[in-house]
Amino acid sequence: MEIPTPPAAVTFDCWGTLINDLSWEGAVEARVASLVEIAAGRDVDLEAERARELIEGSWQQHVQAWRKGELYGPQGASRWCLTQLGIDDQALADELAEAIGTSTSRLGTRVIEGAPDALRAVRDAGIPTALICDTGFTPGSQVRKFLAEHGLELDHYFFSDEVGAPKPYPVIFEAALKATGADAEKSIHIGDLRRTDVAGARGVGMATIRFTGVHDDGWDTEESQGEEADAVLKGWSELPGLIGL
Repeated sequence: MEIPTPPAAVTFDCWGTLINDLSWEGAVEARVASLVEIAAGRDVDLEAERARELIEGSWQQHVQAWRKGELYGPQGASRWCLTQLGIDDQALADELAEAIGTSTSRLGTRVIEGAPDALRAVRDAGIPTALICDTGFTPGSQVRKFLAEHGLELDHYFFSDEVGAPKPYPVIFEAALKATGADAEKSIHIGDLRRTDVAGARGVGMATIRFTGVHDDGWDTEESQGEEADAVLKGWSELPGLIGL
């Protein structure tokens, strides 16, 4: 599909496109520490190594649910971890879910180089923008704060945990298009994954740009499978020329 120049609307992926964790490993360690502490509160002696296995296992549970279009999030991770430990306590499950969901906030995030300027150029051109974000273990309420901290302002925000379905399912793309008031065939979605960003946007008739400024997803994972985007963007400084601003 030909890239519309200029587009009627531009939607953006979040993680790996506009922002990233400062330390993925640090966020994992924070979740491990929370699980150890909460288990101790129920007199369960949980070693850090076993806690790490559970946290990493809960992430794999999330990935499986995500690929099936199901929501999992910190609540699902919390329930799964505590079930493995034989703990059935809703108050503790809620406490652990809160700890898992805020772990990235405790470590912080970084903005992708050039993203604020690129986003500002699109908005200054009068083109409506929207975020389309799969939330993983970090809820949309937290992601909004990260974006604001980095000065990344969009016209509309759509998060999988709020919409009820992740990419590539059409509901989240359709909601963003409706909010912008733009026709799909005149709009562009920019993201880093073929399976979710490219396939999802193309499925509703949008043009697609795959952002490779953080990583090039290659072909080696399930998220990497699928057709290539209509254009590949190696760095945000290339965006204005690519979309005719």
